[in-house]
Amino acid sequence: MHNKQANDMNLSINTSSLITTYKEVSPEIAAKLTGGDKTTYVRTLFDKISNRYDLIRTIVFLGHTSLWYRQSLSDLDLKVGDKVLDVGCGTGESTRYLINRYPGINVEGMDISSGMLNEARRLSPKVNYFEGDVSAIPCPNATYDFVLTTFTFRNFPERNVAIAEMLRVLRPGGRLLILDHFYPQNPLWRAVYTFWMRRVVPQIVKPFMEDVTPYRYLAESIINGLTISGFKTLLELNQAVVLQTNTYTGGAAGRVIAVCQQEDIE
Repeated sequence: MHNKQANDMNLSINTSSLITTYKEVSPEIAAKLTGGDKTTYVRTLFDKISNRYDLIRTIVFLGHTSLWYRQSLSDLDLKVGDKVLDVGCGTGESTRYLINRYPGINVEGMDISSGMLNEARRLSPKVNYFEGDVSAIPCPNATYDFVLTTFTFRNFPERNVAIAEMLRVLRPGGRLLILDHFYPQNPLWRAVYTFWMRRVVPQIVKPFMEDVTPYRYLAESIINGLTISGFKTLLELNQAVVLQTNTYTGGAAGRVIAVCQQEDIE
């Protein structure tokens, strides 16, 4: 997608917000928010839970998130000198994994939440982390060889614009990787997953935090998220070519890898 097209899309986004904190909207509604309201919701929610995020996520997913990182990020064949952007990097777990797995690459992390970035900087002070919105990534065209976003796409305010922006900052031929939670398609596994996320997880979280709203939102965002085939369609509509899809743990997580086909960025 040409730069002008991406800019036109950004101009169409409603960046104003009618809410000032995540507590003003129910998780069920929040999962379907767009524009400025979704940005405000996500930023204030993750600022609230940032100092306990990694611990509680490990408990909620029974340690599987670290396994999914290893499964999805260990075979990327990144080269020394490759420039990588981790969009929605959170506390930087995926960023740190890439640095350790591929010595010599140049990884930067971007997130909308200053609280999450503070944790990321505390854990890896030498990495360049910066605050930014995926709807308008503050980087020039064709800056990166590889862009990834892990367990964050459900939180983006505008799906199509997010894809367009991540592709815009990729060089032609660069790759985009999306790793996320998915709502299982098998009826039995889906029923178990729904019960776990909606009924069990809030009870597990209660000893660690009084307000379990963020983890009710987590469940609703997964249930209302895209499928793997939905990601493929969205990428193809943005002139990207899907190279590979994989699912993990019975479809509870999955990745999509696509290549940027931009040729004449203006």
